[in-house]
Amino acid sequence: MMQDISLLQQIFRLGVAFLNNLAFLPFVLGIGIVLGIAIALIRFHRIPVASQLLAIVVEIIRGSPFLIIVYAIYFALPYVGIELGAFQTGIVVLSVTATAYLSEVFRSGLMSLDKGQFEAAEALGMNYFQKLMHVVLPQIIKTTMPSIVGQIVMTIKDTSIISLVGMVEIVRTSRQIMQLTLSPFTAFSIVSVFFILVCYPLIVVSKKLEGGRNR
Repeated sequence: MMQDISLLQQIFRLGVAFLNNLAFLPFVLGIGIVLGIAIALIRFHRIPVASQLLAIVVEIIRGSPFLIIVYAIYFALPYVGIELGAFQTGIVVLSVTATAYLSEVFRSGLMSLDKGQFEAAEALGMNYFQKLMHVVLPQIIKTTMPSIVGQIVMTIKDTSIISLVGMVEIVRTSRQIMQLTLSPFTAFSIVSVFFILVCYPLIVVSKKLEGGRNR
């Protein structure tokens, strides 16, 4: 049955739902950065077996459509006895993809570092952990920041598919509004505006960081 929902009501409902999309970001980025750096270090140092296995897993994830990854994890977790809520499942799904992409970003950053800096750190008597914290990580975070911001944009856009795991977010809410108003154009236009308002400034920031790095 068609219901009369004003434009302001639609904007409010979709705005509240969009906050659920954005709620994934701190968790996904935290997990993605930590695991991404760990994987990058393992592959950079070419640790036997682990390096090769991680390379295969990363390439499979990066080469697979995000929708396939969502379904694979959504159906695989209960199969192995892991029961998670929609939000937790969304975090796992988004973190898997973010980790794979960020690990490649950080690995490229590691490979671009000047070896002389490692030698200087060793001359100062730094152990591996000290070199990592005071020499390596600050530089790769700085040099890869444009790519990190780009991954933030990608993660925000990927949250639009998380409704498939039962999460009530902006796309799922837009479908509910569409069924009530029988006006899909309005609801999906508002959804697009929300994504653009958040993603476009981040894209601009990423380009400025990239331009500053290349000077």
